Amino acid sequence: MRLRTLAQERVLTTLITGVNAPQQIAVDSSNIYGADDILCCADPGTIMRANLDGTGVTTLIPGQGQPEGVAVDASHLYWSDTSIFQANLVGTNPHTLITGLNFGPAGLAVGPQ
Repeated sequence: MRLRTLAQERVLTTLITGVNAPQQIAVDSSNIYGADDILCCADPGTIMRANLDGTGVTTLIPGQGQPEGVAVDASHLYWSDTSIFQANLVGTNPHTLITGLNFGPAGLAVGPQ
């Protein structure tokens, strides 16, 4: 995963290495959350978290099919595959919110409740 700032228009900084097929990311005040898909590899997809500087990469939710969209709010992490899932920000209590999708939404967003 790379970060590009407007002030450094042509400078890319690699934040996280060693992912198979990184998909979308979501950011809160402390962490970067991302989906690592299995498109290019035999490994199952994962939902992971890292510090904002790219250190402390942790797998939160292993064994996902092809996770794509990722979103975060103050207390939960959301991701999509052929369903939409939710877990606490530390990866505990993962569960399905919406099932029966024949596709994986490529983007998720959360707003105020």
